[in-house]
Amino acid sequence: MDEGGSMLHVISLVAVVLYAAAGVLALTTGRVVPWQRGYILRPRLWGSGALAFGAGMALTQYAGTVHDLTTSDAVFACSMLMLICGGVLQYVGQPVGRLRK
Repeated sequence: MDEGGSMLHVISLVAVVLYAAAGVLALTTGRVVPWQRGYILRPRLWGSGALAFGAGMALTQYAGTVHDLTTSDAVFACSMLMLICGGVLQYVGQPVGRLRK
């Protein structure tokens, strides 16, 4: 049986890996990708948020493949919690009220 959307899964997997790699880069070196340098005040905090957000996205993709309904619901709830926490950490890592010049 052919399941549609396999290319979409590959593209989203690449996006998750690149996003998590940007988080690991910020965590280990304290630097962010060049187009974000003016927007990020605390790169390590932003990097931990990006890593948690990327893990939440990967877990969300995995939750769709779990066949047990109870387990799928639990995995999906944990992934949403990771997405929210990662987004909050990224928000806290950005300066408030200042724009890039």
